[in-house]
Amino acid sequence: MNRKNDILKKNIVFTFFYKLISIVFIYLTVPLLIESIGIDQYGVWITIFSIFGWIYFLDLGIGNGLKNKLTIALLNKKNIINANQYIATSYMGLTFVAVIFFIIFSAIIYFFNLSSLLNIQLEEWYVKTLFFITLLSFIFVFILSLYKQFFFALQKASLVDFSMMIYNIIVFLLLYFFIHYFKLSLISLAIIYGASNILICIIFTYIFFKTEKQLLFSLKNIKMRKVKELSGLSINFFIIQICILIILATDNILNITLLGPTEVTSYNNVYKLFQIFLIISTAIQSPLWSLYTDAYHNNEIKWIKKTIIRLNYLIIPLILAVATVIYLAPKILALWINKFIFYDPKLILFMGLFVIIRVYGEIYTTFLNGIGKIKLQVYVSIIAAIINIPLSIIFVKYFNLGNSGIILATLFSMSLYAITMPFQSYKLLKS
Repeated sequence: MNRKNDILKKNIVFTFFYKLISIVFIYLTVPLLIESIGIDQYGVWITIFSIFGWIYFLDLGIGNGLKNKLTIALLNKKNIINANQYIATSYMGLTFVAVIFFIIFSAIIYFFNLSSLLNIQLEEWYVKTLFFITLLSFIFVFILSLYKQFFFALQKASLVDFSMMIYNIIVFLLLYFFIHYFKLSLISLAIIYGASNILICIIFTYIFFKTEKQLLFSLKNIKMRKVKELSGLSINFFIIQICILIILATDNILNITLLGPTEVTSYNNVYKLFQIFLIISTAIQSPLWSLYTDAYHNNEIKWIKKTIIRLNYLIIPLILAVATVIYLAPKILALWINKFIFYDPKLILFMGLFVIIRVYGEIYTTFLNGIGKIKLQVYVSIIAAIINIPLSIIFVKYFNLGNSGIILATLFSMSLYAITMPFQSYKLLKS
């Protein structure tokens, strides 16, 4: 247990530091982009970026399945052969999925009128080019970002956040250079983000295999029987990922289609203002996933209970901090963006409540994901996904809540996790 606490403390300290640096550069990047390309085009970029962000959720659960299986395999040094087979098979599976998605998205880009469909006031050839460049970069990153699951399984979660910190710094520096010496367009923006992400994935994949010499990728280690082992857990993870995608990743699309690109910008700025709390939560939760897997298989239930109790205590300072940001939000946003954008007070309030509910629910979903007890979460996710989009449309069109209605619908959906996941966790730990 002391070893786990040491690992957890080390990961949290480093992860928090790396994430803090990351968010500083993210916060610096937002006003830089808005000033350079304008409020509407920034809203268009955020929407396109979030659409292709869906690809990360559509890995058939292979990433999360690999994280759990690899963690268990590495508990015993004799299972290195198994570990290498999981790694090779996961790469094969992701490549197969990536090819399918490339074909599907390419067909959508070619056959559909995207500017009309997404309410984008740009020429269609330009929008198609922008979509295709973004698609290419996301497809490569989809496969190469598997290195993150490797580091999670080795209980080195902080290295994942270190890689993302480097990525955000590179993006900011490239954008700053490009804006001052050239004219920044949405296409050059897509190339900068895509190339930076691919570069980071290649570097950290190399670092992993260079430092963990017993683990390697080889085509001969691809085993079809391992697909079945991964997919047993992975299919459920995949269903959960699809549902989370519908709940969280459709907000920008709903904003741009129902209200226009300006509303995407205001919504995204408020979300980023509160993102610091989600980042802190992730800094704590990320290393816990594999530690829960390890502890559960070693029957260290007392350590799990004590950890969850401590996390519950942290909700109190979270509520106070979120309440403070809600109160100060208009002044912070005006100082940060330095451009007149209207922010609905209800949007700020609902976003704050959403953060509290989401963080509380993640305390328990991380534990349940780590031990592979996710059947109830599958059912809850399906219900939450079904109600999310209709609620968003109702709140926007019939209650005239604007973009605050979209986050209110998301808040309702995420509340289902905050109610059911603690109940299941307590029941499991008690038995």
